[in-house]
Amino acid sequence: MMTLHTLFLHGKRFSLVAFCLLLVLPPLPAQTGEELMADACYNELQHRERNSLWASQVQRRTAGHVYLEEEIETVDGPIHRLLSVDGHEPSQPERKQDDDRLRNLMHNPRARLALKKNREADEKKFDDLLRVLPNAFLFEEQGEQGGLEKLAFRPNPAYKPTTYEETALHAMSGVILIDVHEKRLVQLTGTLTQEVDFGFGLIGHLSKGGTIEVNRIRLSPGVWKTSSSRIDLNGRFVLFKTINKQQDETHSHFKPVASDMSILQALAQIVGQ
Repeated sequence: MMTLHTLFLHGKRFSLVAFCLLLVLPPLPAQTGEELMADACYNELQHRERNSLWASQVQRRTAGHVYLEEEIETVDGPIHRLLSVDGHEPSQPERKQDDDRLRNLMHNPRARLALKKNREADEKKFDDLLRVLPNAFLFEEQGEQGGLEKLAFRPNPAYKPTTYEETALHAMSGVILIDVHEKRLVQLTGTLTQEVDFGFGLIGHLSKGGTIEVNRIRLSPGVWKTSSSRIDLNGRFVLFKTINKQQDETHSHFKPVASDMSILQALAQIVGQ
């Protein structure tokens, strides 16, 4: 029978051998910027398939006004209820307009179907962009910033965009911050470094100098949500149905909701408050 003394000696020898191997074997290669970006985009896509739904407060700045809304995500798209305008209670006409919109969603199946289709179209576009991000750009590692990995990106000349959205994205250069522990996207800031023409300028264009900034926060292990997005693009072509060329939104007060939350359930909750 092996004694404790023998086990101790074997353990010391094993530790010594392991230590020597660590000294001899080459270190594992660090991830390149392209590999880190590919992992982060893959994780974003995987999380989006899990259908994690949340409620939050959304502050939108548009046309010189600040609108505060309550948002509840559902399996068929987000719904909103107006809380304030420029820090004050909505006026009677503003409240009536908002109530009429919510009432139409509640009683009109076509309105709910339209919301669902818009959400599916936007989700597909966003998923497609996540899939092409690692290949559409060249990445340069720039060290750490606040505990996050910082990558500079610029267009990859070998990549050929296939959609209007990809064409606009591919004309950008900027910086991406990635959480290296969970390998998730934390911040993306980009600037259009050249004018973008669609259909040789006949369909439309985006002017050089436009900017996009997206920030994300960690709500729980593996769960990240967009906390703010700012878009300032100048041109005469609207790329997205539900995302304007000028947009400034901030999300806060996140709370989880049921993963099978329907539009009607969310409406009953939001209207009953």
